[in-house]
Amino acid sequence: GRWLFWWYVARVCFAFSNGVAMSDGLPPAATSTETTRNSVKGERRRFLGTALAHGGARVLSKVASAPIERIKICAQVGVQPVAGAPFSGALGMPATLCGVVRTEGLRALWRGCPTHVAGVCIGAVTRLGALRTLQMWAMPGGGQHYQGAGAFVRRCSFLYAAGASALLLAYPLDVAFTLLAADVASPRRQFRGVWHLAKSVARERGVLSFYRGLPLCLATAVPFVAIATGVHDGLAPFLLDRPGQAPEPSEHDVHPGDFSSMSRSGAVVNSWAPAHLFPWNLLLGASAGFIAQSITYPLDTLRRRWLFASCHPLAAAPTSLRGMACQLYMEGGLRAYYAGYGANATKLAPELLVLCMAYKQINVSSYFV
Repeated sequence: GRWLFWWYVARVCFAFSNGVAMSDGLPPAATSTETTRNSVKGERRRFLGTALAHGGARVLSKVASAPIERIKICAQVGVQPVAGAPFSGALGMPATLCGVVRTEGLRALWRGCPTHVAGVCIGAVTRLGALRTLQMWAMPGGGQHYQGAGAFVRRCSFLYAAGASALLLAYPLDVAFTLLAADVASPRRQFRGVWHLAKSVARERGVLSFYRGLPLCLATAVPFVAIATGVHDGLAPFLLDRPGQAPEPSEHDVHPGDFSSMSRSGAVVNSWAPAHLFPWNLLLGASAGFIAQSITYPLDTLRRRWLFASCHPLAAAPTSLRGMACQLYMEGGLRAYYAGYGANATKLAPELLVLCMAYKQINVSSYFV
């Protein structure tokens, strides 16, 4: 049943990519209908190869960092992962992870991870599908016709719109993941799984509780996109060699009978992200996102604490978001808004390691898709 489900998801994503590639408006062919058909097929294959590389690598990176992500969420919402031992410098993250294994078992480190991965996949497919269409609306004629502040504002606008459209679909899964990750075994768990959580929260708090904190999340995305785009645009000329262009072909790049060199050459030609940019393209994107996340981290902590207090059965729902902000400040001052930031910075290492390794392998393999 699970293999059939993932096969169906892959087919839906492939059909979705076909529709996006066809709806992007390729220029009319001047030769024949067959040339146009081949161009469309090439666009579809490149789109699917890019989606497989980015999506597959990101899913694997999220699975690798899931234990640290759970510790971070527990710190943000004010829940002790191990009874009687709060997450602090004295306890340390390794001891906290060991304590979770002792009290809840090894699988508990990945509690809520399938829900998180499902949300990441839905958000990525939605964002990737809407991105190019929104880009054509925001930058008619292509980005090369816009320069300076006008180009920056237009880029931020379509990036924000694509992210907001993905957030509308994936946000309930993020709420469910937060509640599952913060649902510790001491004194006892409140939810047996994601379906039990969905029924319990909908019955006790209402269906709209799954969108608790969405306005704050959409507001946080504005400075996040602006900062991340600005950092990316500022560092790209120094880290990326001729971004968006493939390197000049060389007779020494491909050797007859050398399967690995032929695979790498095919990946360069047939990928939207040329292989000569690897791994700097991934490192640049991760660095820009991490800097933007660090600046907007207090708002994310406030959002998670707000939705946890509003949806968890044992939590007392605050009267307003402002009241929650004041309560959080009274608990620990400004430092309380950065609860779990150390875990958030630590999980960047395994995410980047798995992301780069998986991206390289999948990107080469996607040439044969």
